[in-house]
Amino acid sequence: MGQPRFLMGASLFRICAGAAIIIQYLVNHAQRRVLFGPEGLWPWDTFATEMTHSANFSVYAWSRSLPWFEVCFHLGLLVSLLWLVGWHTRITTPLTWFFTWSLHQRFPGIWDGGDNIIHLVLVYAMFADVGAWFSLDEKRRATRPQPGGAWGQFQAMLHNTALLAFAMQISLVYGVAGLYKVQGGAWQDGTAVYHAFRGGQFVWPGFTELIYGNAIVVTLLTYCTVAFQVAFPFLLFLNRYTRRVAVVLGLTFHLGIALFLGLITFSLFMASVDLALMDDDEYRAVGRWLARQWRRWRPVAASAEPAPLTLQEQPRQPPLA
Repeated sequence: MGQPRFLMGASLFRICAGAAIIIQYLVNHAQRRVLFGPEGLWPWDTFATEMTHSANFSVYAWSRSLPWFEVCFHLGLLVSLLWLVGWHTRITTPLTWFFTWSLHQRFPGIWDGGDNIIHLVLVYAMFADVGAWFSLDEKRRATRPQPGGAWGQFQAMLHNTALLAFAMQISLVYGVAGLYKVQGGAWQDGTAVYHAFRGGQFVWPGFTELIYGNAIVVTLLTYCTVAFQVAFPFLLFLNRYTRRVAVVLGLTFHLGIALFLGLITFSLFMASVDLALMDDDEYRAVGRWLARQWRRWRPVAASAEPAPLTLQEQPRQPPLA
């Protein structure tokens, strides 16, 4: 607990989750006033009353002014961008949570479920060092001495505890989802994935048909989904080898959801938490493997290119007239 761990994973969480938040801002930017503005689809008076009765909050409920809305919306986008690039993450992490929560509360009916996990995990991330790698903070810290002694150990303890909370939260999400699916008839008879693809809303035209048209593939995907989600908590905490299997399966699982169901931001939010569950040595090992593959394939790619002409082979230029 006296040494911060999983720093690369925490930083990759910031990048992946930050990208998802920015996508939500940009995708809805053109119709922001219709969805979130004072005269939007959900009437502002009803929204403000709901915030009061539920003891909830949203920065968009503090004023009905259109300029106030525009400032808050674009300030939230700017804060998320600064968090993504890792600028003063100790400050931008709570601000990102604040503005993201506020936006999601303004019109909670349009999101895809990824907002639920990110609301919780961003609270844990406030105590983690999510700017240690791949960030502007990393470059800034290189020129300054890092805190040591009791304060450094305390920060390390907070960071490690936050990452443990990441692991416990995602385990609850997968485990409860898997146990809930076990009780459903469509999951028991192996047809749940078929119904999900045939709903018409979550599809990849031209490719999703290749899956739901094959009964064997649909049945395998249905049962494997339940098995993966129920087994995830045990795989994650059993040992380092099963943890790697759990993370790879989780990333593959959400890649499939993003591609074939079109739930991009949901998949990014879930994958961002999975990325935080690999330690620094494992990421360095992955980096070394990728470097070896690059060196192996680079000569092959270079040999396919035409060789440059030598000095003797250079075509002569016609004399000037």
